[in-house]
Amino acid sequence: MRATIVGIPVLLMLTMFWNIAQSADPPPPQFPGPYPVELKVGEIFIVSKSIEIVSPVRFPICDDLKVVNVVDTPDGLAFKGIAPGKTLCSVASGATMSGGMGPRRVFAITVHEE
Repeated sequence: MRATIVGIPVLLMLTMFWNIAQSADPPPPQFPGPYPVELKVGEIFIVSKSIEIVSPVRFPICDDLKVVNVVDTPDGLAFKGIAPGKTLCSVASGATMSGGMGPRRVFAITVHEE
């Protein structure tokens, strides 16, 4: 009987700790596809200030550098609209615990004329 009385609070405490541990570090928001970005010619989209992504962002890749250019700003990596059109770009998020790159975030960038 005494083991049952002691066991129930211990089981409740373990359940509480498990729930707290599960909710301590929520996963980053997942987008169903490329993150949409609308720019005007000459406008700059600063990646690290625009969405939730682990800084520093590195290794940018763009399909069409005639539409956007990758620029470095004091606030971090950015995409600058060069000419009207559409392209896909991606960046790697900050380093992981193992020293590698984090996941890549893909952007669907549309540049409009001013």
